[in-house]
Amino acid sequence: MSAYQLKPELLLQKVADEMVLLEPESGEYYTLNNVGADMLEQLQQGKSAKQIAQYIADIYDVSAQQAESDFNVLMADLVQADLAEASGV
Repeated sequence: MSAYQLKPELLLQKVADEMVLLEPESGEYYTLNNVGADMLEQLQQGKSAKQIAQYIADIYDVSAQQAESDFNVLMADLVQADLAEASGV
């Protein structure tokens, strides 16, 4: 299992139910829907993948297993875009 951390230079702004991520060096930006925004807010609070999954499962009509899978996919995409880092735990 991996732990994830957003890159410190990444700028985030919540706009309505979405979150905009800006990579200042390249100027590229990304938009997350409300579920992705909630996941990143929990990550910024230091929550683990399991805690984030349970939080999402409690709010949205989804199982904790599906929420954890979705979180891992989101974070893998952010790592691939060089917006986050993964460390083995």
